Amino acid sequence: MKIMSAALTGINTARIRFEKSAENLLNAATPVSEPEQSYTALQPVAAIPEIGSQSTAYAASDIGFIEAGVDMMTSSFAYKANIQVLKTWNETTQAVLSDLTA
Repeated sequence: MKIMSAALTGINTARIRFEKSAENLLNAATPVSEPEQSYTALQPVAAIPEIGSQSTAYAASDIGFIEAGVDMMTSSFAYKANIQVLKTWNETTQAVLSDLTA
């Protein structure tokens, strides 16, 4: 039963982490019109020298957007791994019970 409890705890932890990361991602993507915004300004990204023109891409000085996205993916993998633990636990339990009753 400790395996099942650990897997359920892992699922809940991954869910909470995913929700928090999604909130952080939303906050990082939401423009702030107040002067106290977390980044001072968006800076244009320099173009590739061979092209010789200015790129229109912009990079925020805050990397929170990228970190939140990576954290969401990591949380998703943790959630899937814990689901697989529960599936394996269920299959093993069913196999043992069928062997005992046979």
